[in-house]
Amino acid sequence: MFVESLLAYVHISAVLGLAVFLTAKVALMRPEVLAERPPLLARLLRLDNWCWASFAAVALSGLARVLLGVKGPHWYLSNPLLWLKIALFAVMVLMGLPARRALRAWCAVDRVPPADSLRAQRRWLMWQAHIMVLLPLFGVLLAYGY
Repeated sequence: MFVESLLAYVHISAVLGLAVFLTAKVALMRPEVLAERPPLLARLLRLDNWCWASFAAVALSGLARVLLGVKGPHWYLSNPLLWLKIALFAVMVLMGLPARRALRAWCAVDRVPPADSLRAQRRWLMWQAHIMVLLPLFGVLLAYGY
């Protein structure tokens, strides 16, 4: 039971880390913030890197729970809630790609983009954050055997 608790702790911590870095990115990617402080663009890129590292941590810790957890891979892999959770997570990852590409392009020219571009990328991040809210619900349902 200790291993199961440790796996749950690591997975929840990874999800919380992702929430923190995604929230920080959303907060900084606003025209009124970046226009006043162009050096924040480099900080935004660092946050983006941490966000992607958090995506990896969530995926790896989730995989560890499936493979090493008490219920075993057969139970998890036969549960539609797991596949729904994985699908939503994949959608989140895919939604993060446009913002990542745009941010790297902005940093390459070292210039804050127009407000419309920032708002468009921020909209993608907000959708990511809204989808993320569903993941803990499905995680709890899985944990309680649904």
